[in-house]
Amino acid sequence: MTALAFTVLTASLLGSLHCAGMCGGFVAFYAGAPGGRGGASHAAYNLGRLVAYAALGLLAGALGAATDLAAAPLGLQRTAAVLAALFVALLGLRTLLEVTGWRVVSLRAPAALSGAVARGAALAARWSPAARALAIGLLTGVLPCGWLYAFVLTAAGTGDPLRGAALMAVFWAGTLPVMAGLGVAVRAVAGRLGRYLPAACAVAMIVVALLAVVGRVLEPAALASHSAATHAHR
Repeated sequence: MTALAFTVLTASLLGSLHCAGMCGGFVAFYAGAPGGRGGASHAAYNLGRLVAYAALGLLAGALGAATDLAAAPLGLQRTAAVLAALFVALLGLRTLLEVTGWRVVSLRAPAALSGAVARGAALAARWSPAARALAIGLLTGVLPCGWLYAFVLTAAGTGDPLRGAALMAVFWAGTLPVMAGLGVAVRAVAGRLGRYLPAACAVAMIVVALLAVVGRVLEPAALASHSAATHAHR
């Protein structure tokens, strides 16, 4: 889990540089209103994102646990990890093909997601700056963003609600420097390496997928070894 969490942290930092444009409009929406540039508004926005991401991870982890439970009678206790990793790896492979000039199938977000974001933003526009920023942060959980949902799938692969929530909190932490406006130096580096970022993100997704599977497969063996060692010392 430690290696996976570190990789997710690194990948989310890279992804936040590449995908800042999607969330940049939301920041401008709440920060551009009177009183919206205060520290309270920025804190509320990022708190909203944390709650949204953790909730997604919790739900995804619960779904993964249910998947593992359903497959257990067939002797496939870690099905969620394999399925989640397969989808994440395919997303990464698709991105790699796209950045290398291959024609790939276009992925469109469900209209319901875009509609929910638009309606939520219109409602939040009437609220106080901090409340508006918090609502906008919460709305990031339904953004039509493939990068975000790749990590939600990874959270599902943990097969545990709390681990799923924790993994998405790590993802949030990786995005925080850029989204909080503290990543000026990092963004300057990204400006020079910008053309490599899509490929780097794709590779990161594939690595995350592999680590998710390896971690779930090796975990039972590690626990059994630790248990045996503990009994031996007794």
